[in-house]
Amino acid sequence: MDFWLLSLVIVSISVGWVIGRWLPFKKKYRDNQFENYSDSYAQGLNYLLSDDSENAIKVFANIIEVSPSRIEIHLSLGNFFRSKGEVDQAIKVHQELLALTDLSQMQRNTVIAELANDYLKAGLLGRAEQLFKELIGLDKSHTAAYGSLLDIYITQKSWNEAIIYAQILFDRQSDGASATLSQCLCEGAEEALTKGNTQKAKTNLTKALEADKNCIRATLLLIQWHLNAQNNAQAQKIFQLIIIKNPEYMTLYIEPAKHIFLHANELDKYELFLQQQYQQQPSTQLAIALLEHYLATNKLAQARQFLSEVLDKVLSFGAYDLALQFIRSDSTERTDSWQGLSNLLKLMQEKKTQFVCTQCGYGSQSIQWHCPSCRRWSSMKPV
Repeated sequence: MDFWLLSLVIVSISVGWVIGRWLPFKKKYRDNQFENYSDSYAQGLNYLLSDDSENAIKVFANIIEVSPSRIEIHLSLGNFFRSKGEVDQAIKVHQELLALTDLSQMQRNTVIAELANDYLKAGLLGRAEQLFKELIGLDKSHTAAYGSLLDIYITQKSWNEAIIYAQILFDRQSDGASATLSQCLCEGAEEALTKGNTQKAKTNLTKALEADKNCIRATLLLIQWHLNAQNNAQAQKIFQLIIIKNPEYMTLYIEPAKHIFLHANELDKYELFLQQQYQQQPSTQLAIALLEHYLATNKLAQARQFLSEVLDKVLSFGAYDLALQFIRSDSTERTDSWQGLSNLLKLMQEKKTQFVCTQCGYGSQSIQWHCPSCRRWSSMKPV
């Protein structure tokens, strides 16, 4: 049974109990008033039995008096409205509860949290942020409030604030906090680099690797930082470590390898690196990189031989696209048809799924450090 439908059944039973409690005191009230409640309750049950939960919940909401003793029922009503997308109704229910003056502190904190979640659902991030901060002021142990504020700042791409709350959750050893903190620090590092603040970027990347020593993104960014700082030896040292520890991300290492070896004017070592990696873990991306290197260094005979081997083993749009480029470079016949077919193959290659989220199965052509579907950090792996 659906969770909220089950809650609705419980609510209807509770309403029936409340009305039943009135029965001994029926004479104290006008008969038509009690009959109105009974009729409404029966109508609500009919809606429920007809699988019309939306109307049923509205009827029950009108019957039950808003009071601290019935707060659980109204919380269930508000949450039901929110789950069905009727956020205005949910906000109304929770605001009515918050207006009560005789709530306990625990009850008030619960209502504030639910109202903040209503605002989140409605996209009113400013109001939600204010309420979550108020909740933390009332209860500093409310871990969910810290997590909600973190989600708000991630959505707003406010990385300085996101890092603060990610650090709090990391210190509290919350689930997935190390990856979240590391990735927020990486976002902050990239933002700092665009503003020319290289020292802040370096500090963020160092902290990112302290939070998650296996963070691929932080390592790649740190390699790029050292290359920009003309510290090729350190970049190469870090690079050698990453390809040993996390070889499955080899497709992401090709470009850094190219920069490292070409920066040091070590074309032969770059070629050897690609050859060794292709032998150990053949992939279309490595094959394309090696073929492009052969063409760039004018080693057409080696390119022709290797291309033949690749096409025998790999059915890849990228490989065939490179074959077309090679034919064009090795032939006097150059026509627009070759270019058109090459562009078509490139387009089809770009639509191919290269990375998949291990949490929800979302597929992407490029690495997404923050899954757009389940919003988990560092969950995407190469296909």
